[in-house]
Amino acid sequence: MTGNGRRVLRGCVATALVGVIGAGAAACGDDSADSAGGSRTGLTAALATAPETDAGAVLTYTDVTATRRLVKQDKKLYGGLASYGIPEVQQAQYEKLPLKETHGFDENDVNTSLQIGSDRWRLTGRFDVNAITDGMKKLGYTQGTIDGGVLLKNPNGGQVAVSSSVRSLSTSPDAPPPALAAPKGSVADDPAHQAVARCIGDDTFYATFYGKGGKSRTPDVTLYAIGATAEADGTSRERLCALTVSPEGAKRTADKLRAVTASDSGKRFEGATVDAGSGGTPMVTMEWANNPQALPGNQNRTMQLPQALMSGR
Repeated sequence: MTGNGRRVLRGCVATALVGVIGAGAAACGDDSADSAGGSRTGLTAALATAPETDAGAVLTYTDVTATRRLVKQDKKLYGGLASYGIPEVQQAQYEKLPLKETHGFDENDVNTSLQIGSDRWRLTGRFDVNAITDGMKKLGYTQGTIDGGVLLKNPNGGQVAVSSSVRSLSTSPDAPPPALAAPKGSVADDPAHQAVARCIGDDTFYATFYGKGGKSRTPDVTLYAIGATAEADGTSRERLCALTVSPEGAKRTADKLRAVTASDSGKRFEGATVDAGSGGTPMVTMEWANNPQALPGNQNRTMQLPQALMSGR
């Protein structure tokens, strides 16, 4: 508990983690701009802030600026994303407390969010360091320093680092918050993440990468992600991109996804298309239109497609 009796980030409402796969494989093709450290924007820029050691973690990206606009435009379709990838926003909504007063910032100050695993977040935007410091100290945090900003520690576990452009958080007593500065080697330099990010697209407003290198998933898939993109008419489409290890693995993966669409009694994926890709390590894709039964980001809650990709080892 904090000094004033409030539990900071109670429950922390993390994205559900799924298992990650075993045998890895090289991504098809190359990206000279990414591999050479060229200009990065949107999703790719966010991945460039996660160190390469987090390639096996589940990573969830939110374009907070775009999502705020979409939620205002159509709360029925986009309301499930109204915490904007910011754990404190969800807590404030639950407790009905003004986040700006308790923590010194709110979602209007944030441009992007990257959740790393279940216990770390890195936000970019414009932050009032003094206001955030004052707010966190009132919540029982103690103030220290970190390269480029202020470090705030909860005596019961958890740390916040903040600068004028980055606010990062760790709720784990064993892990520091994500660095304020982007690392020299990042997830965005990993060929598999590069390939899947290209497939999802930098203009996605919400995307989850389900990790690389674990053992709980079919060995046909090296890495996959699901991302949502808003259309000009206000509708939204989602795309699943799965980098596979072989043409045979791609066929098996595509068959699993087609089986989900064929047996979908709720019509979540009505009109969905599945493509098995081509080349030595094909990129399998599935696309569908969002609707009341298939809201943007719902796969992180229903896990229908992730479970399909974990079956049949």
